[in-house]
Amino acid sequence: MRVVDLFCGLGGMTCGALEAGAEVVLAVDSDPVPLKILGANAPHTTTVVATLGEGCDAVSLPPAAPDLHVHLSTPCTELSVARRCTNADTTGGGLEMIRWAVHYVLGRNDCSWSLENVPTKATRALMAELVAAHPERVAYGVFDSADFGAPQNRLRLIAGPPRLIRMLQGIPCARRVSVRDAFSRAGEELPAGYCKNQTRSQSGGPTMRTVETQSFTVCAGHALTWCDAEGSTVRVMTARDSATLMGFPSTWALPKGSRAAQRAVGNAVCVALSKAIVLAAAAVQKGEASVPCEAVTAPASPSPAPTKTPRALEVTYKQYRRLRRRVGDLERTACFLDQHTDRVLED
Repeated sequence: MRVVDLFCGLGGMTCGALEAGAEVVLAVDSDPVPLKILGANAPHTTTVVATLGEGCDAVSLPPAAPDLHVHLSTPCTELSVARRCTNADTTGGGLEMIRWAVHYVLGRNDCSWSLENVPTKATRALMAELVAAHPERVAYGVFDSADFGAPQNRLRLIAGPPRLIRMLQGIPCARRVSVRDAFSRAGEELPAGYCKNQTRSQSGGPTMRTVETQSFTVCAGHALTWCDAEGSTVRVMTARDSATLMGFPSTWALPKGSRAAQRAVGNAVCVALSKAIVLAAAAVQKGEASVPCEAVTAPASPSPAPTKTPRALEVTYKQYRRLRRRVGDLERTACFLDQHTDRVLED
């Protein structure tokens, strides 16, 4: 199956589609920074910097076809903030983008498509309206990425053709993958036995989870924190830690800078859910009755561990300059001795 990834960001859908065995033919985003990183991670995918939405020039997509799946991860930042805000002006842009995305794929007559966003009261109401207007072409459901093998609880609203949504809903819940499992697969060591988020429990203490279960949802604005059994901070999770919880392989490059990397990772689609969507779309296209749980939860082929420079060969730039100066001094000394020896031999 061929996949088009719109509003692709760092490429959570692209990564999941590749793990599902699909070919990602096009990835589009308005931010060139994560798009450039995606292009490096998926060199066979065509990447285009463009702004999508009403009144904007549409990108030229491949024609609608049974083997083409179009995925849209419309921006959800405004809608996530809407959980704590009732201002309609704040949510309007995000909701209109969802409406545009659904009308876009319906207008193209795409056989297979999916849309991902946050499940809020506003997004559910909008999707109910679109389902009522197009009952034979639009359906939606709310899915937890942990049910598909992600090491974090991450609820997402997924819309698409009714057969695709039913196929997703029919995938049996996988054996839950813990934080420990995810880091073990990635060949990384766990910094602590617990993690916590920014909230407080009813007793006033930190809200924690053990690494033997799934983590809290990875956010774009701030990372989770490693802690001990008493809740004392060990350290804040790095962007690479967050990427592991999102399902990205250790070889998937991230943007430079911790804040930019965390934002890109937190805004991505969870790889496990992306893989399940593409497998479900392929099953619908082939006329299969279901998607086996094993196909969704099977880990990707292990990536070769990055080679490490032996500690004896690790030098800083200052050490390198110091060594070069010593070499230069030795060369000059050797040259002087050679000249002095020649004069002695001549005498």
